[in-house]
Parts: sequence; structure tokens; C-alpha cells
Amino acid sequence: MQNNRPLLTISVPTYNRSFFLNELLSCLLDQCISNPKIELLVSDNDSSDDTPSIVKTYIDRGLEIRYLRNTSNVGADRNFLQCFEKARGKYVWIIGDDDVVVPGAIGKIIGYLEANEYNLIYVSSYAFDGSTSSKRIKSYRAPKVIKDAQVFARGVHIFFTFISGNIINKDHVMSSNQKDLSSLVGTNLVQLGWTYAALNGYVRGLYLSEELVGMRTNNTGGYTLSQVFGANLKNITEDRLQDRTIARTIINGALMRFFPPIFLKLLRAPGSFEKESAPETILTPIYGSNLRYWIFVFPILRMPYILASVWFFLIRIVNKLDKTLGSVLMR
Repeated sequence: MQNNRPLLTISVPTYNRSFFLNELLSCLLDQCISNPKIELLVSDNDSSDDTPSIVKTYIDRGLEIRYLRNTSNVGADRNFLQCFEKARGKYVWIIGDDDVVVPGAIGKIIGYLEANEYNLIYVSSYAFDGSTSSKRIKSYRAPKVIKDAQVFARGVHIFFTFISGNIINKDHVMSSNQKDLSSLVGTNLVQLGWTYAALNGYVRGLYLSEELVGMRTNNTGGYTLSQVFGANLKNITEDRLQDRTIARTIINGALMRFFPPIFLKLLRAPGSFEKESAPETILTPIYGSNLRYWIFVFPILRMPYILASVWFFLIRIVNKLDKTLGSVLMR
């Protein structure tokens, strides 16, 4: 590691969510202050709220923040890409401005990064609903060092898309022959550019079962769910991943574990994703050749809410059984 170079950059892309940003920075204050191994970067996408004053408040309190403020709103993907490209650390952890980090998490992660070298670190999360997280600490579960990329992918699958859950070895990514990262701007999945590059060069990964990140629900989206996790996810995964088995695992993870709960939830109460009158018209041509689509997704799209809830209960049982068997249905 270069002299004075941080081991870990925590990058926070933000736009007009100063309330949530304040909560995240309050989580990081005691954990990051006066720690030369950590760089904290905030990339502000030209917010019109009081984001600059929130950042200044924490700087005045002694938290060293590298504050980048765009002169215009460049879009979420370009802001995420800036968070990755401008990071100086060996490892990069991009955390959504509406997520939180539990007390003690940063110290644990720094300890893991100092002890060994990894291509990827997956950080498990818990979901919370509402304006404020309880910042809970669950019982300790030992991290798993995984040397088989396919095993690692079966544990993470679709959650490679969850930007706050993945810490990337930037050195490995930049030394690889990855495709142009900026070409994924506009897909709402630009993060898969560096994540898949890390998977392609995979030697060792760390899976943190302990839930160190709080993921705020009902506060994401603003795009067409079926397009992003249908055509975009499939095209990027098949184009960028060298290992076809890993690619299948990620796609199957979307069909089995991601789409069912989110579509059931949208049946009951439409959220912040763009309204779709008939998601099956987008998804069927993309996933129709995959039996998992017809079992796990299509019935929920076509059934009334009560019947869809019963179907979801049944497929949850199937997913739990599959997980205990090593996620054989995702292969």
C-alpha cells in the first residue's frame, strides 16, 4: 500500500436527501473520525436542499470528508461512477445515502481488510422501514473466507446489485481488462461494471454474515423495475461475466429471490418504482425460456393479491429449502 494511501474509501453518492445523509454521517462520525486508514467521500449531485450545510456540520465536528459537488445533476449512474473513480483507497465501499451502518462495523471491516486480501467483500444487511433506523446489532456470526467464485456467487446472487452490500478491491479491478465502466451509465446498474470485473478476476472473497448495514425500504426506485432487472440485468450479466455458471446464478437469483417479494409488495401498494401496467409483457420475452420465471414470478404477476400471497408463501418455503441444500436451484 502506498504511503498515506487509505485502505478503504467509503463513498456516499447523494442527491436531495439531507435528512438521510445526516443519519448516515452520524453513524460514521465516531467510527471514521481521525482514522487515516479511511477516506470518506461524499459526491453531491447538485442538491438543492441543505446537503452542503449538513456536510459542513460534520466537517466542523472533526470528520474528515472529501466533498465533491457536481455543478449539475449528472444522474445517479454517473454519480455512482464518480464515487468509484475518485476513490483513493485500495478498497471502495459505496454506501447509499439512505442506508446506515451499525456501530462498530467499520472497525471490524478494517480489521478484515488488514488481515488478508480479497477481490470482493459482501456485507449482509437488514431491512428497516421508516425515517430512522434502530441501528441494531445482531448476534455475531463469523465471516466466511470463500475461494470458489461460484460458491461466493450462490451466497450473494442478485445482491451483487445492492451497492451498499459490496466492498470492491479497486486495485484488482483497475489492473484487469474490464470493459469501459461508463458504457453502463443509463442502465441503473453501473455498479455491476466494477463488481463483475472483480468477479472475473476472483481469487478470494469474504462473506460477512453479520448484518452490518441497514437498508432502508420504500426509498429506492424511480425507474422501471422490469426494464432494469429484466433486459438490463440480463444483458450486462451475460456480456460482462466470463463464468456462465455465475451468470446463471445471478439471473436465477433475481427470478427466485428478488422478483417475487417485490412484485407482491407492489401489488399491495405501489412504491417509488415507475408504474408498470403489465410487467409480464417485458419480462416474458426475456425470461420465458427459464422455468423459474413461470414458477416464481409469472403467477404473482397474474394472480389477485390474496392468491399471490399464498403462492409467495409456498415459494418462500422452496427458497428456504433450496438455501439449506446449497442453492442448487440457482445453478
